[in-house]
Amino acid sequence: MKAQPGFVSLQMHNGTAGSRLLMNVAVWESTEALATAFGSPEFQRMAAEFPDDVVSYPHIFERVDV
Repeated sequence: MKAQPGFVSLQMHNGTAGSRLLMNVAVWESTEALATAFGSPEFQRMAAEFPDDVVSYPHIFERVDV
């Protein structure tokens, strides 16, 4: 995904205390750039190869300045 137009950055977070949860936080220039990347044949092929026990819950968030 890093090679896709509109990709900005990525951080992976691992759950603590024995958690098997991974959280991937990716920053994109726009929602449209992310949608285009998700629709790419490369991504579709890669997603089809995920093991059956991998569950993904994609979300789009807006940054909140505090």
